[in-house]
Amino acid sequence: MRLYSAWHCPFAQRVWMTLLHKRIGFDYVEVDADCGEDWWIKLSRGTELVPVLGVETPAGDDETSLVESTRILEFLDHYRPETTPVYAADPLERAEQKYWIDHIGNHVTTNMYRLLKADEPGEYRDRARQNLTDGLHGLARAMNSSGPYFNGAEIGAVDVVLIPFAYRIDVLLKHYRDFELPADGDDWRRYRDWYQAMLALPAFRATSIDHADYRQRLIVQYLPSTRGRGWSKRNQPG
Repeated sequence: MRLYSAWHCPFAQRVWMTLLHKRIGFDYVEVDADCGEDWWIKLSRGTELVPVLGVETPAGDDETSLVESTRILEFLDHYRPETTPVYAADPLERAEQKYWIDHIGNHVTTNMYRLLKADEPGEYRDRARQNLTDGLHGLARAMNSSGPYFNGAEIGAVDVVLIPFAYRIDVLLKHYRDFELPADGDDWRRYRDWYQAMLALPAFRATSIDHADYRQRLIVQYLPSTRGRGWSKRNQPG
Protein backbone atom coordinates (compact mmCIF):
# COMPACT_ATOMS: atom_id res chain seq x y z
CA MET A 1 0.00 0.00 0.00
CA ARG A 2 1.28 3.47 -0.91
CA LEU A 3 0.07 6.87 0.19
CA TYR A 4 0.78 9.55 -2.39
CA SER A 5 0.71 12.77 -0.44
CA ALA A 6 1.93 16.34 -0.02
CA TRP A 7 3.19 17.23 3.44
CA HIS A 8 1.11 20.41 3.73
CA CYS A 9 -2.20 19.08 2.38
CA PRO A 10 -4.94 18.79 5.04
CA PHE A 11 -6.93 16.30 2.96
CA ALA A 12 -3.94 14.00 2.64
CA GLN A 13 -3.22 14.38 6.34
CA ARG A 14 -6.59 12.80 7.09
CA VAL A 15 -5.55 9.57 5.38
CA TRP A 16 -1.99 9.69 6.70
CA MET A 17 -3.30 10.03 10.26
CA THR A 18 -5.79 7.20 9.81
CA LEU A 19 -3.18 4.78 8.46
CA LEU A 20 -0.97 5.50 11.47
CA HIS A 21 -3.83 5.35 13.96
CA LYS A 22 -5.00 2.00 12.56
CA ARG A 23 -1.39 0.77 12.38
CA ILE A 24 -1.69 -0.23 8.75
CA GLY A 25 1.65 -0.59 6.99
CA PHE A 26 2.23 1.68 4.00
CA ASP A 27 4.89 3.50 2.03
CA TYR A 28 4.73 7.29 2.05
CA VAL A 29 5.37 8.94 -1.32
CA GLU A 30 5.69 12.73 -1.45
CA VAL A 31 4.48 14.09 -4.78
CA ASP A 32 4.19 17.43 -6.53
CA ALA A 33 0.51 17.43 -7.36
CA ASP A 34 1.04 20.22 -9.90
CA CYS A 35 3.66 18.33 -11.90
CA GLY A 36 1.24 17.54 -14.76
CA GLU A 37 3.09 14.33 -15.64
CA ASP A 38 1.21 11.52 -17.34
CA TRP A 39 1.91 8.96 -14.62
CA TRP A 40 0.43 11.26 -11.98
CA ILE A 41 -2.64 12.14 -14.05
CA LYS A 42 -3.31 8.43 -14.54
CA LEU A 43 -2.61 7.46 -10.92
CA SER A 44 -4.82 10.24 -9.55
CA ARG A 45 -7.60 9.29 -11.99
CA GLY A 46 -7.39 12.63 -13.72
CA THR A 47 -7.90 14.68 -10.55
CA GLU A 48 -4.22 15.58 -10.01
CA LEU A 49 -5.07 15.85 -6.31
CA VAL A 50 -3.68 14.27 -3.18
CA PRO A 51 -4.34 12.06 -1.37
CA VAL A 52 -4.12 9.00 -3.57
CA LEU A 53 -3.94 5.56 -2.00
CA GLY A 54 -2.34 2.88 -4.13
CA VAL A 55 -3.50 -0.63 -3.27
CA GLU A 56 -2.41 -3.91 -4.83
CA THR A 57 -5.12 -5.79 -6.68
CA PRO A 58 -6.11 -9.23 -5.30
CA ALA A 59 -3.95 -10.90 -7.94
CA GLY A 60 -0.98 -8.91 -6.68
CA ASP A 61 0.24 -8.01 -10.15
CA ASP A 62 -1.12 -4.47 -10.39
CA GLU A 63 -2.04 -1.44 -8.29
CA THR A 64 -5.37 0.34 -8.21
CA SER A 65 -5.70 3.86 -6.91
CA LEU A 66 -8.27 5.36 -4.58
CA VAL A 67 -8.97 9.09 -4.38
CA GLU A 68 -10.90 11.51 -2.12
CA SER A 69 -10.00 11.46 1.54
CA THR A 70 -13.27 10.49 3.20
CA ARG A 71 -13.87 7.67 0.72
CA ILE A 72 -10.40 6.35 1.50
CA LEU A 73 -11.19 6.41 5.23
CA GLU A 74 -14.27 4.29 4.62
CA PHE A 75 -12.27 1.91 2.46
CA LEU A 76 -9.65 1.43 5.19
CA ASP A 77 -12.29 0.41 7.71
CA HIS A 78 -13.58 -2.26 5.31
CA TYR A 79 -10.17 -3.29 4.02
CA ARG A 80 -8.73 -3.88 7.47
CA PRO A 81 -11.76 -4.56 9.70
CA GLU A 82 -9.57 -5.96 12.47
CA THR A 83 -8.00 -2.52 13.02
CA THR A 84 -9.48 0.27 15.13
CA PRO A 85 -12.44 1.63 13.12
CA VAL A 86 -13.02 5.32 12.57
CA TYR A 87 -16.61 4.94 11.40
CA ALA A 88 -19.20 3.58 13.82
CA ALA A 89 -20.60 0.09 13.26
CA ASP A 90 -24.13 1.23 14.12
CA PRO A 91 -25.85 2.58 10.98
CA LEU A 92 -27.47 5.54 12.77
CA GLU A 93 -24.24 6.55 14.46
CA ARG A 94 -22.38 6.24 11.16
CA ALA A 95 -25.01 8.39 9.44
CA GLU A 96 -24.56 11.03 12.14
CA GLN A 97 -20.80 11.00 11.59
CA LYS A 98 -21.31 11.51 7.87
CA TYR A 99 -23.70 14.40 8.57
CA TRP A 100 -21.00 16.22 10.54
CA ILE A 101 -18.35 15.38 7.96
CA ASP A 102 -20.56 17.05 5.34
CA HIS A 103 -20.95 19.97 7.74
CA ILE A 104 -17.17 20.32 7.91
CA GLY A 105 -16.92 20.43 4.13
CA ASN A 106 -19.78 22.88 3.69
CA HIS A 107 -19.25 25.23 6.61
CA VAL A 108 -15.67 24.92 7.87
CA THR A 109 -13.32 23.98 5.03
CA THR A 110 -14.98 26.25 2.48
CA ASN A 111 -15.06 29.27 4.77
CA MET A 112 -11.51 28.74 5.97
CA TYR A 113 -10.26 29.02 2.40
CA ARG A 114 -12.57 31.96 1.68
CA LEU A 115 -11.26 33.88 4.68
CA LEU A 116 -7.66 33.02 3.88
CA LYS A 117 -8.07 34.23 0.30
CA ALA A 118 -9.89 37.44 1.25
CA ASP A 119 -6.93 39.80 0.91
CA GLU A 120 -9.01 42.96 1.30
CA PRO A 121 -11.13 43.92 4.34
CA GLY A 122 -14.82 44.15 3.69
CA GLU A 123 -18.13 42.35 3.57
CA TYR A 124 -16.79 39.21 1.88
CA ARG A 125 -14.10 38.73 4.51
CA ASP A 126 -16.47 39.50 7.39
CA ARG A 127 -19.04 37.04 6.09
CA ALA A 128 -16.46 34.29 5.71
CA ARG A 129 -15.22 34.98 9.25
CA GLN A 130 -18.72 34.78 10.72
CA ASN A 131 -19.69 31.71 8.70
CA LEU A 132 -16.53 29.91 9.80
CA THR A 133 -17.19 30.77 13.44
CA ASP A 134 -20.78 29.55 13.13
CA GLY A 135 -19.65 26.34 11.44
CA LEU A 136 -17.21 25.52 14.20
CA HIS A 137 -19.77 26.46 16.85
CA GLY A 138 -22.17 23.91 15.39
CA LEU A 139 -19.51 21.23 15.75
CA ALA A 140 -18.67 22.32 19.29
CA ARG A 141 -22.33 22.04 20.33
CA ALA A 142 -22.53 18.53 18.86
CA MET A 143 -19.46 17.16 20.66
CA ASN A 144 -20.05 14.45 23.25
CA SER A 145 -19.86 16.14 26.65
CA SER A 146 -17.78 13.32 28.15
CA GLY A 147 -15.00 13.84 25.58
CA PRO A 148 -12.25 14.18 24.88
CA TYR A 149 -13.03 13.37 21.22
CA PHE A 150 -16.04 14.27 19.13
CA ASN A 151 -18.00 11.10 19.91
CA GLY A 152 -16.51 10.51 23.34
CA ALA A 153 -13.61 8.37 24.47
CA GLU A 154 -12.55 6.99 21.07
CA ILE A 155 -11.13 8.66 17.96
CA GLY A 156 -13.59 8.70 15.09
CA ALA A 157 -13.92 9.89 11.53
CA VAL A 158 -15.15 13.38 12.47
CA ASP A 159 -12.00 13.96 14.55
CA VAL A 160 -9.71 12.85 11.73
CA VAL A 161 -11.55 14.92 9.12
CA LEU A 162 -11.66 18.10 11.23
CA ILE A 163 -8.27 18.36 12.95
CA PRO A 164 -6.11 19.18 9.88
CA PHE A 165 -8.36 22.18 9.24
CA ALA A 166 -8.74 23.12 12.90
CA TYR A 167 -4.96 23.35 13.11
CA ARG A 168 -4.70 25.46 9.96
CA ILE A 169 -7.45 27.74 11.23
CA ASP A 170 -5.50 28.21 14.44
CA VAL A 171 -2.15 28.77 12.73
CA LEU A 172 -2.85 30.34 9.35
CA LEU A 173 -5.90 32.44 10.07
CA LYS A 174 -4.47 33.72 13.32
CA HIS A 175 -1.28 34.69 11.51
CA TYR A 176 -2.77 36.17 8.34
CA ARG A 177 -6.28 37.31 9.36
CA ASP A 178 -6.02 37.93 13.12
CA PHE A 179 -8.74 35.30 13.54
CA GLU A 180 -9.50 33.84 16.96
CA LEU A 181 -12.47 31.92 18.22
CA PRO A 182 -14.53 33.18 21.16
CA ALA A 183 -13.08 32.37 24.56
CA ASP A 184 -16.25 32.29 26.67
CA GLY A 185 -19.01 29.72 26.89
CA ASP A 186 -19.28 26.00 27.52
CA ASP A 187 -19.34 25.18 23.80
CA TRP A 188 -16.05 26.92 23.12
CA ARG A 189 -14.43 25.41 26.20
CA ARG A 190 -15.48 21.98 24.92
CA TYR A 191 -14.00 22.79 21.52
CA ARG A 192 -10.71 23.87 23.07
CA ASP A 193 -10.54 20.66 25.13
CA TRP A 194 -11.12 18.66 21.95
CA TYR A 195 -8.46 20.65 20.10
CA GLN A 196 -5.84 20.11 22.80
CA ALA A 197 -6.61 16.38 22.90
CA MET A 198 -6.16 16.17 19.13
CA LEU A 199 -2.88 18.10 19.20
CA ALA A 200 -1.55 15.50 21.63
CA LEU A 201 -2.65 12.53 19.50
CA PRO A 202 0.44 10.63 18.25
CA ALA A 203 -1.02 10.20 14.74
CA PHE A 204 -1.55 13.94 14.44
CA ARG A 205 1.86 14.84 15.79
CA ALA A 206 3.64 12.38 13.50
CA THR A 207 1.97 13.92 10.45
CA SER A 208 2.58 17.55 11.41
CA ILE A 209 4.08 19.29 14.41
CA ASP A 210 6.73 16.69 15.18
CA HIS A 211 8.42 17.67 11.90
CA ALA A 212 11.06 20.40 12.07
CA ASP A 213 9.73 23.95 11.56
CA TYR A 214 6.34 22.59 10.52
CA ARG A 215 4.33 25.58 11.71
CA GLN A 216 6.52 28.14 9.96
CA ARG A 217 6.80 26.08 6.80
CA LEU A 218 3.00 25.86 6.67
CA ILE A 219 2.69 29.64 7.02
CA VAL A 220 5.11 30.17 4.14
CA GLN A 221 3.42 27.51 1.98
CA TYR A 222 0.03 29.21 2.20
CA LEU A 223 1.28 32.76 1.64
CA PRO A 224 0.19 32.92 -2.06
CA SER A 225 -3.38 32.03 -1.08
CA THR A 226 -3.56 35.02 1.27
CA ARG A 227 -2.91 37.38 -1.63
CA GLY A 228 -6.03 36.43 -3.51
CA ARG A 229 -4.26 34.18 -5.99
CA GLY A 230 -6.47 31.17 -5.45
CA TRP A 231 -5.05 27.72 -4.82
CA SER A 232 -3.05 25.17 -6.68
CA LYS A 233 -4.53 21.73 -7.28
CA ARG A 234 -2.95 20.42 -4.12
CA ASN A 235 -4.96 22.87 -1.99
CA GLN A 236 -8.31 21.91 -3.47
CA PRO A 237 -10.61 19.35 -1.86
CA GLY A 238 -9.34 15.81 -2.16
